[in-house]
Amino acid sequence: MEILSGVASKLGELLADATINQARYMFCFNSIIKELGDKETNLKEAQDGVNEKVEQDRQKHRAIVVEKDVEKWLADVVKEMANVQNLKAKIDENKSCLNGWCPNWRCLYWLGRKASKETRKLSDLQKKYDKFSTVARPKPLPSSKELPAPRHFTSFETTELACNQIIESLKRESTKMVGLHGLGGVGKTTLAKFAGNQLRQQKIFDDVGIATISRDPNIINVQSELVKSLGWALTEKDENDRADRLRLMFCESKSRKILIILDDVWNELDLETVGIPVGDIDNCCKILLTTRLQPVCDRMGCDTRIQLGVLKREEGLALLRKHAGIDADSTLIGVSEQIANECKGLPLAIKAVGSALRGKGFGQWKVALHKLQNAKLNTIEGIGKEDQDVYHCLKFSYDYLNGEDSRSCFLLCSLFPEDYEIDLEDLVGYAVALDWYQAESIEDARSLVSGTIKELKASSLLLDAGNDRFVKMHDIVRDVALWIGSMEKKYFTSKVGIGLAERAMEQYRGISLMGNEKEELPSGLVCPNLHILRLENIEYDYQLHIPEHFFEGMPALKVVTIIGGVISLKSLQFLTNLQVLQLIRCNVSDASFLGKLKRLQILCVKGSPIEIPEEFGDQLSTLKLLIFINSGRISPITIKKFPQLEEFYGRIKDWEAEGISSEENDDGKTVHTDKNIAHLPKDFTFPKLQRHYVSNGNKLEFLMDEEDEIFGQRRCLKINNCEATSLGIFSALFQELEILNLRTIIGCHNIVPSIDPKGLNELPCLSAKECKELECIMDASKSPYGKSGNPVMLSRLAELSMWQLPELKWIWKAPAQHVISLQALTKLSVYGCNNLTYIFTLSQARSLKQLKSLFVSGCQRMECIVEAKFDYNEGEISVGDGNMMLALPLLRKLTLCNLPKLKSFCSENYCSIWTALEELDLIRCSNLTVSSTELEANLQYLEEVCLFVFTFFLFLQFYSK
Repeated sequence: MEILSGVASKLGELLADATINQARYMFCFNSIIKELGDKETNLKEAQDGVNEKVEQDRQKHRAIVVEKDVEKWLADVVKEMANVQNLKAKIDENKSCLNGWCPNWRCLYWLGRKASKETRKLSDLQKKYDKFSTVARPKPLPSSKELPAPRHFTSFETTELACNQIIESLKRESTKMVGLHGLGGVGKTTLAKFAGNQLRQQKIFDDVGIATISRDPNIINVQSELVKSLGWALTEKDENDRADRLRLMFCESKSRKILIILDDVWNELDLETVGIPVGDIDNCCKILLTTRLQPVCDRMGCDTRIQLGVLKREEGLALLRKHAGIDADSTLIGVSEQIANECKGLPLAIKAVGSALRGKGFGQWKVALHKLQNAKLNTIEGIGKEDQDVYHCLKFSYDYLNGEDSRSCFLLCSLFPEDYEIDLEDLVGYAVALDWYQAESIEDARSLVSGTIKELKASSLLLDAGNDRFVKMHDIVRDVALWIGSMEKKYFTSKVGIGLAERAMEQYRGISLMGNEKEELPSGLVCPNLHILRLENIEYDYQLHIPEHFFEGMPALKVVTIIGGVISLKSLQFLTNLQVLQLIRCNVSDASFLGKLKRLQILCVKGSPIEIPEEFGDQLSTLKLLIFINSGRISPITIKKFPQLEEFYGRIKDWEAEGISSEENDDGKTVHTDKNIAHLPKDFTFPKLQRHYVSNGNKLEFLMDEEDEIFGQRRCLKINNCEATSLGIFSALFQELEILNLRTIIGCHNIVPSIDPKGLNELPCLSAKECKELECIMDASKSPYGKSGNPVMLSRLAELSMWQLPELKWIWKAPAQHVISLQALTKLSVYGCNNLTYIFTLSQARSLKQLKSLFVSGCQRMECIVEAKFDYNEGEISVGDGNMMLALPLLRKLTLCNLPKLKSFCSENYCSIWTALEELDLIRCSNLTVSSTELEANLQYLEEVCLFVFTFFLFLQFYSK
């Protein structure tokens, strides 16, 4: 009985709850409908946010892949939003039955229940939205991308034989790993890349990835290099997590055959720690490794071992003549044969010697031969017999460099870790501190360093790194540079704790020490002549602690670089000659002691939070270059106080003019309460700089900007969330600005002339986002020249981006008699500008001779791209001139997306022709029609890859008829 009683009680509770819910559908109907409306509004905002982020990613990367869960979520949102609209329509239809004293209870119950169920669905979708971390990712790079082999690869019988062996071995099903071994400088890396490209071209492998291992492999760097070469991406930070993710990526790529090149392997490498699955039955991943040491091939378990030998005598001579620029009839034939013999068939040595002798006369060739022969009489202590020849040849090339500055630059490159991508900006710092060129400015020093780097590349002593900002050193060239530096008692590099106590360092001018968790820095070093010190922690989960008195024995220091360290800047107070200080990923304390570095010219702070007070501007009076990235914000007042500042890269504090948003105390004196706000005096102007990247954006936005973007442009200004009138403080920068990004600017109705009355005529790149009051980009009618004048505005504008500008009605607004030329415009992006009905007038469109990319999306009132007859502001703007064709001769990519009212590209039956079009995206443009004339005009130009678009065109044309 007790059991039955309990069951009955529970059943009663359930029935009571159900009854209450049933009743709620009828008696709380209005509340249910209100809740549904709130959920719909919230979900619509989330949907718009996701769509905007997708469009932003598409605009940034062009080719993207939307995450599958996001794609499904968007589809579900569209479906449920449609259901909500249908439900609302039924509620409207039945309004008369739902209200009054005697409503239709059955109808009320049914609609209330339906609305309640729909509310729950919307709520579930909102919860899924809250869990999204990313919405899209860049589309993987195409597998046809070739590995960056040298531009002037020369194939000889020796290399062809080894290359064929590699290809035939990797073709065999049973082969999982091939080892290529040979002397340093014999060309293993070049051949491996060449073979990899051949294997891909022959479709033996779908993808080829590469990573450099080096003597002391950094697994995180190896993983990063590998995924980058495969067109993948890793977001994990932990080494083990990255390895797990990498294995998963390989697992998901089972259908593709992948070759991994592991270059410069010195010891047995555990592939599992990297995340490379080899030998698994299920995967098609194979390995090609290169090494100087044949036993490494054995320890790694290579199925095939291939030796790359030196060049034959005639092959070496041909390569020398090529790099020296001499032909078979030259008077240098005899002596060139002898010099080629001295290089012992090693391509690296031959290229270096040949490049050094390019353009030299017979007498200089004879002297070179004599030097090479004499050098062979001296054995290099500590260097293996097999490497002696290449060392002598590279030393010869070093001796033939033009000037001490070039030789110093070469030796300084050896202070960076092996296979490191050396930033040219680091070398600029060395040039300034050591006064290589007696350059008057940072920009002059940068140009001269660039010239030196070109010379070193031409001499085959430095390599391209795939990016103009960086260079690399071949590992054996670096070994030679370290040997020369040590021999001349100038430079050396070492791990912390290895050989420091035994080495006499009084004469050295440059030292590079790499920290590790096992060893700590000594309390100090006695290096009275040391000019350059580089301390780098190569382990991300460990910080190198700098002792308080570490620098006391180094009074001559001019350059200090600390990467991944813990330091009190009080320890630098003894360095009265210091001119360059770099703090990267450091934990910094006692920042006030920076003010004691009176001779500092370059201060670089990256990822090292630090406060730079305004008084530093007076104390650091010689500062010329300030880099302040991911380290906080700096006041505009501080920047202006540096009297010699030429360049600034970083975030500034938000600001306000004097007398605004300040509080007064009882004495009537102004008190500034927010330290994050810079309080500027009246008539304050930002200083004119030669180069700059100035932003007041939030930390996340700034971090998203790659360093290539930050340092790649000469003059960039990015401003968020401020009054339009306050932008006047940057007037000194406007005339030479290269990039202007404006976001959430308040009270801004036009950019030109309001922000710059002079017209921003040197500006090539402009972006405006979320400026809610912006009505047009350029308003010639508001020009100081007046309507009768002919103002020139934005005359060099090449790229324009406009996002989420709800009040934008015109892009270019001008009196009827004024013709606006857009001859410099190459790229235009428009998104979410819902008041915009067209983009160009006919006369403007005809000036678009350089336009290459046009992206228009999410503009709900857009009716046409080119308005050929009527401008809603100025009336008639075009008369029929008999020419009904509009040519955009360089347009390559056209995207029209989510434009529900778009009827045609050009109005008034004008026909547009795109003779260079390569990519056409038409998405959700339900009212777009294309005339048969326009279709025929473009059909002959479009590539075969656009057949899908042809079908869409034909469908539209058929549908319109």
